[in-house]
Amino acid sequence: MKYSIALAFIFAVLCSCSSSADKAKETKPAVNEQPAAQAPENFPTGKVIDKVACKTDTSKSYALYLPKAYDTKKQYPIIYAFDPHKTGKLPVANYTELAEKYGYIIVGSNNSENGLAWEQTLTIVNTLFSDTRARLAINTNRIYLLGFSGGARVANAITMMNGSINSVICCGAASPAANIPDPRNNYTFFGIAGDADFNYSEMKKYDMLDLAGRRLKHALITFEGKHEWPRVAAMEEAFLWLELNNMRKDPSAKNDSVVLHNLSGESERLYSLEKQHKKYEAYELCRKTINYYEGLGDLSLFYEQYKKLQSDADVDKQLKQNEADWTREEKLKEEYMNNLQRQDLAWWQKDVAAMNKQIKSGKDKNEALIKKRLLSYLSLVCYMQTSGALKQNDLRAATYFDNLYVLVDPTNPEAHYFMAEINAKRGNTAAALKALDEAVKNGFKEKGRMQNDSAFAGIRNEAGFVKVLEDMK
Repeated sequence: MKYSIALAFIFAVLCSCSSSADKAKETKPAVNEQPAAQAPENFPTGKVIDKVACKTDTSKSYALYLPKAYDTKKQYPIIYAFDPHKTGKLPVANYTELAEKYGYIIVGSNNSENGLAWEQTLTIVNTLFSDTRARLAINTNRIYLLGFSGGARVANAITMMNGSINSVICCGAASPAANIPDPRNNYTFFGIAGDADFNYSEMKKYDMLDLAGRRLKHALITFEGKHEWPRVAAMEEAFLWLELNNMRKDPSAKNDSVVLHNLSGESERLYSLEKQHKKYEAYELCRKTINYYEGLGDLSLFYEQYKKLQSDADVDKQLKQNEADWTREEKLKEEYMNNLQRQDLAWWQKDVAAMNKQIKSGKDKNEALIKKRLLSYLSLVCYMQTSGALKQNDLRAATYFDNLYVLVDPTNPEAHYFMAEINAKRGNTAAALKALDEAVKNGFKEKGRMQNDSAFAGIRNEAGFVKVLEDMK
């Protein structure tokens, strides 16, 4: 069984929801070129503002959070956040707790999204920077970018180009959205990836290989999760990273009590790992602690242990195993892409069942995580292919890919919503309503999208359709 897979969709999958990787033009996003207003505007503090329209172009806007103590007579560090689906409110609302704790302004673009040409992205970013620079009390020595998935690629590319940005936090993706011919090195990079994220191996390779030859400070942490915005506990590591790097840059900002307290905690963790003979974990902890606190405190313990563990046979074996696993995972992704053309649903049912069995067995945690990432990757592939087939009204291909989508990601509401569209277009009202009900049960919340979807024009007045809308929270 073969289905035509459009090259555009393959590219989108392989780029993992990225913006277009065009060569960067001479036009660069400029944070500091727009002079600040004499008196920054007063906005509500301690609450998320969903939409602030830009004055020079009201078609562009951003979500905003100002800490409760915000005072226009002072200046505050700022984080510009980029969501892949132009939902600026999402990262802003996620991290208000951290904005309060550390005294940061957080701004989320409502326009930057996957699939835009690089020139469009630059226009959005420049407008965002100019508007906020003129209206907010920003400490221009502490400007940071944050992004998830395709938004991380945008944030990374902008940071490489702009000398006013101190650091970038990339979540769930790392490769820049544009080809930057001469990337600068006077900034810091912080990566965050879920251990079940299909971009996990990309993030690891970017941190350990791509950045290894560049003279910039970088770190990567992982959390238990999939391809998603990190939870607050993981993101706080990034905020701490920003604070520590600022202490190195500005000695007057150094907080010795914070440094000593944190180093004491890391020392205790190191002793605990050594007692448990967890050499590789101790190696990773030493490497991370040295990277975080270099130049800020006494790291003799960590340097001593790190040097010892670097030559340890068990650590060396694990490092080589990691690299082999990442390589194997990438090859498996390629094989699965080829199998989309070669195999029928019965083959996929058998293969997916085997992966799920290995995940549930718990015998090999590392292998289980690889299988989780592969299923997550297949979920993205199926989403792209089903969406593309529906746009072309190719119901045969859409049915195949969406059946596979439900198989690999049964709790994903989008898979069930697509199934409802397919059945509605086929005239199978009962199956369409059943699929819509499944979509809502699994978290589908886009009432407006469902009401305006042309696929459901013939069933909008059905009692079952009305009930699904009423059941939607």
